[in-house]
Amino acid sequence: MSKPVVAIVGRPNVGKSTLFNALAGERISIVQDTPGVTRDRIYAEVSWLDHNFTMIDTGGIEPDSNDIILSQMRSLYGCCAHS
Repeated sequence: MSKPVVAIVGRPNVGKSTLFNALAGERISIVQDTPGVTRDRIYAEVSWLDHNFTMIDTGGIEPDSNDIILSQMRSLYGCCAHS
């Protein structure tokens, strides 16, 4: 059986990378008070409450934004096409 994959997805600057680092047990993702710092997906192998899984930190998604980078992220993640 393959290991589950958990992606942390949400709006910009709500603490996704902070949660990712806490569950990973080390500072892998950069954390700043500026939205848009995480642009690429960041992966970590995590063991939490006797569950092993691959966790992915993602950049924030703004459903109503026309920003070219955010629109490309929406198409990559296959979500948030309509708010």
